[in-house]
Amino acid sequence: MTEYNGATLRSKKARVLSSLYDYTSNIAGEKGLSSTRGVAASTAATLLSMGITKLEAQELARNENLQLSIEDAELIEGMALSAEDYQQQKGKEQAHFMDRFMERLIDNTIPKDSPDAQLLQERIKDPSRSEKKPLSLVLLVSNLKRTSLKMGGFFRLQYGLIHILTWRNQAKTLFTLVVYTSVCLWPHLVVCFPLLILLFGVILPHYLLRHPMDLPEILPVKKRGQSFFQFFTESQNSSLLSDYLNVGTSTIDEAQLCDSSIISGTGTMKSSDEISTRPSSVAESAAPDESNKKDKTKIIKSQVSLLMNMRDLQNLTTDLLDSLEKGETLATDILSFKNERLSTVVFFIVVLLTLVVFFLGQFIPWKLIFISMGYIVLSVLHPGAKDVIAALSKGQNKSKSQAAPKIIVPKAKPGQFLESMEFENIIVDNEPDTRVVEIFELQAKDIFKHEWSLFAYSKRIYDWKDPVRLSGRYPHGVNHLRKVLPPKEWKYDFGYASNWFIDTDPISFITDRRLDQTHLSVREEDMDTEGWIYDNIPLDQENVKEFRRRRLYRTCYRYARPVDKIKFA
Repeated sequence: MTEYNGATLRSKKARVLSSLYDYTSNIAGEKGLSSTRGVAASTAATLLSMGITKLEAQELARNENLQLSIEDAELIEGMALSAEDYQQQKGKEQAHFMDRFMERLIDNTIPKDSPDAQLLQERIKDPSRSEKKPLSLVLLVSNLKRTSLKMGGFFRLQYGLIHILTWRNQAKTLFTLVVYTSVCLWPHLVVCFPLLILLFGVILPHYLLRHPMDLPEILPVKKRGQSFFQFFTESQNSSLLSDYLNVGTSTIDEAQLCDSSIISGTGTMKSSDEISTRPSSVAESAAPDESNKKDKTKIIKSQVSLLMNMRDLQNLTTDLLDSLEKGETLATDILSFKNERLSTVVFFIVVLLTLVVFFLGQFIPWKLIFISMGYIVLSVLHPGAKDVIAALSKGQNKSKSQAAPKIIVPKAKPGQFLESMEFENIIVDNEPDTRVVEIFELQAKDIFKHEWSLFAYSKRIYDWKDPVRLSGRYPHGVNHLRKVLPPKEWKYDFGYASNWFIDTDPISFITDRRLDQTHLSVREEDMDTEGWIYDNIPLDQENVKEFRRRRLYRTCYRYARPVDKIKFA
């Protein structure tokens, strides 16, 4: 282990750390890796050495009177002569604290000539791994939480397979057998089924969501008796897989208990045999110490591997979640009819491919296609292919740049190429859905006056039998027509600020709505022009205000519902 001279450090904190480092280093040297105390002392010495290195960098920056950060001071202190050593030192110093801690822990605890130490060092210094984010518990927990939210689809698939295998749903099990037989007889259906799922599971549901169909209302009918299919398929017994899953936990526990008891008994017998037949040679007495040392080395190796696996899991979940989010965005832009023409083109392409694969699939050389696709994909992913692709693109851009000025093109987003294409042959002429919105204009006047004044624009007719009026409350409404908004997802006709129409046939309105005409009246002078419906208050009722109302209506349109984002889970 490296020795630090505490006398060279001026600060009291540095001297204390140096003395503690010497003490822990001595304990680690005396005890070694054969004891738990020696492993703990080695770990403490590693942490203290990293703290002393930080303090030395701070002292160097203070002596030079430079306003440098700790990282800059460490970089200046460890500056190498050659460019290669400089890059290595820079990458080493910029490593995360956990990587530096694991590197020094390996140096202090695992022998350098051990193959395990070399493998761990190569993994820590891997350039592709060093470019990733360092270990962060906050990011790791966040990724695990987001992953758990995205795992719903996988869990549904798991339980769905269990239900099919255990015949919990007989229809699905028989359908699975039919599909499996069809795939075995016609392998090209492996390509056809995903297209059908894409067509009927993603594209058509989102189209119906944007443009819903007018379905007739059907009265629900209760299930009567048992179906003919259930009579032959229903059974009171459970599946073997269900029995295995139900008793699997207890069986494993019993097996583990038996194994542990056997192991403990064997160990006891072995120890007694060793006591009775133990020789007095020095070589055999040192064997347990070597085995303990190897066990401690394995423990340290597993702990270091655990930390590195946690970091790799964090970065893996980050990449996985980013890929899922990009895939959801791309699928939403292309398949959810956000762009009507683009989604329509994709729909026709999927239908055409489905028909071609379904009817002509047995005449297509699938083996040659899949082999060619594999070679093409691997060739494109080869590192040497980047130069070829760059040369080809540079040759095409060179001819264009000679005729036109250089234009900086921003980086294209996924799916932007398809969205930028103009499909002029696709005509989207869906008629918008129409709906009539009505509101009642309420006017009031005192019984001792003759002037009517606006009371509110309300959804309630507010007649004498209205529950709100009977309770002595006023109806909820607004004081201007521009505050009357259309229903959600609907819009008024364009070009008119207040295109409201008056219902000039109030008698038909009262008859169609089956309103009580006892306390409502229509005057002849307002029948064809104003459309007012007046209160017909009984004389024996005390009332200080009289109301009249008329129906206003307006047409609103809905061209399409908002886009529903496609989610993979």
